[in-house]
Amino acid sequence: MVKRIALKTALAAAGLLLAAGFAATPAAAWVGFWGRPYWGGPFYGPYPYYYPPPVVYPPPPMVYAPPPVVVTPAPPVYMQQPAQANSWYYCDNPQGYYPTVQHCSTAWRQVPAQPAR
Repeated sequence: MVKRIALKTALAAAGLLLAAGFAATPAAAWVGFWGRPYWGGPFYGPYPYYYPPPVVYPPPPMVYAPPPVVVTPAPPVYMQQPAQANSWYYCDNPQGYYPTVQHCSTAWRQVPAQPAR
């Protein structure tokens, strides 16, 4: 008699487990292509997709501006012009003063200007 109760309990437990299994998964998971049952569940996951590796570009070359070149200009040099209004130029060979004689074979002599009379 104990064997009979144990067998009934085992069959009842198996039936409950089987009913729980059918209730938890859809019927299509238990029936294959031709109606043959198979063990396994439905596969609802995404297809395996692998992203391409990231493209790593090299950094741009570092370009530095050359240092500025500062050139200070030389200070202006002022030269005093000779006072031409107060002196005349005389040539000994040929004899004469500058505007009249254009070319002198010797050096010009600077003489004080004489006022016009």
